[in-house]
Amino acid sequence: MIQGVGHLSQLLAEMDRMKALASPQGPVAGAHSAPAGADFGAVFKGAIGQVNQLQQHADAMQKAFEMGDSKVDLTQVMVTLQKANLAFEGMTQVRNKLIDAYKEIMSMSI
Repeated sequence: MIQGVGHLSQLLAEMDRMKALASPQGPVAGAHSAPAGADFGAVFKGAIGQVNQLQQHADAMQKAFEMGDSKVDLTQVMVTLQKANLAFEGMTQVRNKLIDAYKEIMSMSI
């Protein structure tokens, strides 16, 4: 399993659970749920940390390739860079959704 995917999948599962609870129909049978006691903030912070680690690893591999390290080939570097880019884009989308949800909640009348 790719490092960081576990935290990201936990984050997505928590978001699915929250969406199911907020829907007018209530929780949907078969909806993903987070492990009992999972703290959304901790899961999100962990996911951000994993994305950061993926980016640092990709940068290190790129620098090693540029310095002529024979243990690192171009294919490995490109795949690692794409994984880091995809993880970052995913986190950006999650952040945007959270901001949108926050704005919607704040605009609700009590």
